Amino acid sequence: MLLGRYSSAEECPDSLPGAVGLTGVGLTLRYGIMGGYLCGKLESDTESWVSFGAQPAGVQSMIDAHAVIGLPLDNTVEQYMLNSRTVSGIVPADEQSLAETMITQVNGTTVATFKQPLNDNGFVLTSDNVYLLAKGVSNELGYHSNNRGFVQLNFEENTIPTTGTSSTAAASSSTTTAATEAPTTTTEAPPVKTDSPTPSPISSAALHKIGTVVIGVVAIAACIGA
Repeated sequence: MLLGRYSSAEECPDSLPGAVGLTGVGLTLRYGIMGGYLCGKLESDTESWVSFGAQPAGVQSMIDAHAVIGLPLDNTVEQYMLNSRTVSGIVPADEQSLAETMITQVNGTTVATFKQPLNDNGFVLTSDNVYLLAKGVSNELGYHSNNRGFVQLNFEENTIPTTGTSSTAAASSSTTTAATEAPTTTTEAPPVKTDSPTPSPISSAALHKIGTVVIGVVAIAACIGA
């Protein structure tokens, strides 16, 4: 992966919400707006250089457009100024502000990805700009034949939520705090009610006295019976 000079803390996702393409050309731009950046993915159904540009004047013209060009032969995705319709008039931008750039070719297709600041060295990308797409007839930068056209992007309906503080983490933190701060509940057993008093133990002296009385009663009874 070829990284630009600037990057945001969060990477562009693989799946992007917006898509625009050129009918009959086989070139699609998938895009999304995320935290002050434009996440872009150019997909061509052929092996060729690919390009995405923004026209600051709002007119359908490649002249003076700010372009992102993916060159498979150089393995680069970089920014250029389109000063004329000739290859010599396509010059690298003085400031390279792209991040997360990569270009790959698999099974006869080309994919170039990039992340571009919406405020890009004084040029602001918005839904009001005119945008252009183009691809070559080969991997070498040159004439694009009829493989080009103009498109509009809708930034408002194709935003990508940024993660920030996850709701899951916040919920876990909240739950932990509540559990920590909850007062400890102590359950006391109710006192046991006794319907009859517990008899006090009988002393040995009392037992002796009771025995003497019993013996005496038995003796008297015996005499009366006799």
